[in-house]
Amino acid sequence: AAVAVSETDTARELSTVWRERRHWISPEGAACLAALPRLLDLGLLRKGERVVAVNTGSLEKYLPGLRHLL
Repeated sequence: AAVAVSETDTARELSTVWRERRHWISPEGAACLAALPRLLDLGLLRKGERVVAVNTGSLEKYLPGLRHLL
């Protein structure tokens, strides 16, 4: 299944992960995390299931444009 996420939701996840865990994740990784609530709503995931979100990119590539989110 595929779900769409907004740039706003992606940016919020990127900021949240930095603020709460001090990890830099790429926008692609943040989009994966932003999709989780929608997948739960659609019944494609169940609460308590384990999920692996692979962060294949590096925020360093995007830092000039996204530094304001951190």
